[in-house]
Amino acid sequence: GKFTLKYFELLLSSPLQRESLGNSFAIALLTTALTTLLTLPLAQVMTRLSFRGKALAGSLLLVPMIMPPFVGAIGLRQLLSRFGSLNLLLQELGLVPADQPIDWLGSGGFWGIVALQVLNLYPILFLNVSAAMANIDPALREAQNLGASGWRLFRTVTLPLILPGYFAGAIIVFIWAFTDLGTPLIFGFSRVVPVQIFDAVNEVNTNPMGYSLVVFVLVLTVALFVTSKRLLASKRYEMIARGHTAGAETQATRRQTAFIWLGLGALITVALLPHLMVIVQSFSERWFFTVLPSEWSGATYGEIVRDKLAGSSIRNSLLFSSCSALLDLV
Repeated sequence: GKFTLKYFELLLSSPLQRESLGNSFAIALLTTALTTLLTLPLAQVMTRLSFRGKALAGSLLLVPMIMPPFVGAIGLRQLLSRFGSLNLLLQELGLVPADQPIDWLGSGGFWGIVALQVLNLYPILFLNVSAAMANIDPALREAQNLGASGWRLFRTVTLPLILPGYFAGAIIVFIWAFTDLGTPLIFGFSRVVPVQIFDAVNEVNTNPMGYSLVVFVLVLTVALFVTSKRLLASKRYEMIARGHTAGAETQATRRQTAFIWLGLGALITVALLPHLMVIVQSFSERWFFTVLPSEWSGATYGEIVRDKLAGSSIRNSLLFSSCSALLDLV
């Protein structure tokens, strides 16, 4: 029957909500920053150099994008927890004391969440940045013939021209990392905004704090987006549309190709390793305090076929995703 701002006051005065906001912003900022550091050199290599197997590498780099982050969280927890496969392997090799396992996930899973977000979201930024770099006229790189170093050329020519494409990808990465619910839930890291909103849903009839938190986060996100957009638009960089693509790529030497594939292989392996661990878990009959399962079985796949709830869940997921894709296409 009346309007009030008291729930926003309670929100800002709550230590739990302030910590949740701080954690969510920290996760989003770190994810965006680390994704940027990973993506810029990756896009530079993929758009400037031609090497054997480049098409295959480009396809493999995008595979993590189709994997849900929370699925990777299941595998990463099995791999990197205090008594996960990695620590147990290091203990068997005598590199880590049995009573002092390494906390790879850090701060209750904080760094595990950041790592998973980076490994799952870098393809989004990579697509935007590489598309922006591919549209730069190769003739603009002729400044290097006049004595400009590679770093100066990137800083003064390439970077300003790719800023719109970079911003388009970075804002998606930031918002995605900020609002991801599944990964913190799997790690049991509750002091983030999405989990707080999720928990508030159960009390929505008696506690409107969840609505206040949603509105507050929306306002903050929109304000950040508008501020970043204005800062980006404060300087304009124009480029005449290029009329040719000759010279856009340089043929990589054998040594360069070997180093490129070594780096790409390491990145793709690390990005897919959590999901591979989930596959291993699906075939494990017994897996307790061992590096790999001590007993293997495929019985759970038979249970999926027989379970009516699993079958209806799969059908619903396929139906919803198909309808969504169709409507998006239209």
